[in-house]
Amino acid sequence: MFQNVVDCEHSREDLSDMVYLVQLVFNQKLLCCYDSRLKKYTGYGELGVRNAQRFNQDKRKMAARRAEVETTCKFNARFYNRTTVRKVPPSVSVFAPVQTRYGTRTMLECRVVDFYPQDITVTWLKSGSEVTEGVSSTDSLANGDWSYQVISYLEVVPRYGERVICHIEHSSLEEALNIPWDTSALDASLYKKAVGLIFFFQGVTVSAAGAFYYYWKKKQGFIALFPRWR
Repeated sequence: MFQNVVDCEHSREDLSDMVYLVQLVFNQKLLCCYDSRLKKYTGYGELGVRNAQRFNQDKRKMAARRAEVETTCKFNARFYNRTTVRKVPPSVSVFAPVQTRYGTRTMLECRVVDFYPQDITVTWLKSGSEVTEGVSSTDSLANGDWSYQVISYLEVVPRYGERVICHIEHSSLEEALNIPWDTSALDASLYKKAVGLIFFFQGVTVSAAGAFYYYWKKKQGFIALFPRWR
């Protein structure tokens, strides 16, 4: 059985020392090998030497081998470096999918998208301490453009003054990201309720004071200065 074994080797980042080897193997025995440093085939054994001589005289084959140093080895090496060395930091958003309020159990989402490479750590913090109960998440999902996304969920009962944070660690980040859940909408709702209660109790107080004043004057024999004309 004949096999063509292709090997590309380099040690420099600029690929200037790229070595391209094409080995022709028959029944697990090396017959001949093309070496880009020698720019020719070298044969081993009688059959291998004959094949090497024939290949070296084939101008089209030799031109193809020289071109493959660039089109096969260096092209794939550059592609590999772009996809394994590059690092893209994630974009993060933390929110409650449905409207909620303090004291009501709700589900929070931490959506982490467009990061590379795939490995990432997402945790939840509540008032500075890591939360483990009520936490679930998806796997890192490929977007199809060499980036990934993951969604982490936290089931929580929000309390006023309690800070909930999504904590992200990724190789593209010099420092971990801490993205807090924005509770301004909950605070605004709470303030509106508090203001409403204040006005309600003020109204009750004023009404009670007015009623008390009226009955007190009536008890003292108060007569209106301007009686109603009939």
